[in-house]
Amino acid sequence: MTEQQAQTSPGGFVDVHTHLIHPKFEGEEDAAAQRAAAAGVEMVIVNGLEPVSNRRTLELCAKHPNLQPALGIYPVDACCNFIDPQTWPHPFDSPARFDVDAEVDFIESVADQIIAVGECGLDGYWIKDGAALGEQERVLRRLCEVAIKHDLPVILHTRKAERRTFEIIVEMGVKKADFHCWGGKSKLAVKIAQQGYSFSIPPVVERSQAFQSLARKLPLECILTETDAPYMGPDQGQRNEPAYIPRGVAAIAKARGEDPAAVAVAIRDNFKRLFGC
Repeated sequence: MTEQQAQTSPGGFVDVHTHLIHPKFEGEEDAAAQRAAAAGVEMVIVNGLEPVSNRRTLELCAKHPNLQPALGIYPVDACCNFIDPQTWPHPFDSPARFDVDAEVDFIESVADQIIAVGECGLDGYWIKDGAALGEQERVLRRLCEVAIKHDLPVILHTRKAERRTFEIIVEMGVKKADFHCWGGKSKLAVKIAQQGYSFSIPPVVERSQAFQSLARKLPLECILTETDAPYMGPDQGQRNEPAYIPRGVAAIAKARGEDPAAVAVAIRDNFKRLFGC
């Protein structure tokens, strides 16, 4: 998709999952929002992960009309009180401990200010301990209850726990959900899409055969776009940001053999259907 198309697409572009409250954007949060708007990205959902980023997300989004907040508890943070820093395998520091239930209560208290609940979900990649995994499930259920009560979508992290996450949201009666940055089997993704749930694909689709395959196999009405910035960018080793969404749309359209402008319009319509704006 050309720069001119990015500016004139009748559907607008959307980023349903990004982390502008991240050290790699420190001091550039406002500029990144402005670059997204200049690239034709009409809506950017900024996702909180824990108490600090949740509150900073609300503050940032209040300053920019093209930013919308989604507050959640990242699954590793959800079980922060079950993690032993001495045995934590992640290359970064283990998550800071906090009152997880109090944070769920805070998210519910500002439900009228947010567009979705999330990022939330399950992570079986970093978390192997049974008690910690059980705590992840408990917190996910609590956040799903908030989403259902306030008629909000959930934005789901499902790494190495895709099927179990799907089972939980179906069991709980969650009707509106986006599976962000899918890393599971395409066959399961198609099954999930048949239940009416959405999948957001990042700009790394430009160079990722797995995401290109997913883009071909999913029905267009279930596809959304995200960046997961600063990760999952189109240029290896470079920081991702919402302004790169048009490249993701173009790559999805190429993988499907469809017109980029038509795909952009369809994805914008999918966004309206799920998020109501």
